[in-house]
Amino acid sequence: MTFRVAFSALILVASPALAQSDEEFDPAKVDLVDAINCAIDAREYMGFSITLGDEDGGYRKRGWIKQESGNPFLSQYRLPAPIEIGGHQTRTIVFSSNAVLAVLDVADPRELAEQEGIESLNLGSSRFLGEREILKTVEKDPENGWTITTRVTRSLSNVDSHPGKTLLGCSYARDVKLPGEK
Repeated sequence: MTFRVAFSALILVASPALAQSDEEFDPAKVDLVDAINCAIDAREYMGFSITLGDEDGGYRKRGWIKQESGNPFLSQYRLPAPIEIGGHQTRTIVFSSNAVLAVLDVADPRELAEQEGIESLNLGSSRFLGEREILKTVEKDPENGWTITTRVTRSLSNVDSHPGKTLLGCSYARDVKLPGEK
């Protein structure tokens, strides 16, 4: 999984056939609220998220404070000022392997789910996990023969590590298949 994400990021940078513009990408210009609201493309998200761990130009440059999330799959940050997501304000965000989510003071995610048009995959459970597909594309790079499937989804969940909270954000997935791979 980590190899695929890293390989996908490399392909995003290295593949001129899939480049969207000739401008040099500046991750500092990516708006966090846009990223959480699925309003950027997967290439921008990958370029943005990959730089956050950089000590000299990542989260610290944005004024974020790294926090313990209590969940080994989530990197958590405190923002210098609140943002509004889904009609709720927060200063806490988390990143998973391919998503950025706002941590909202919403104990029951069902109202947000209705507002966002998201159904839970865990029917009958107290856990909520759901998504709504925003975009799905399949591109073939003629130069290398790679097939790249991009999927952007609005994600909503609650997790044990954040009791009384709901996570709402966006997942940006890119799956790269090499020539001959099924």
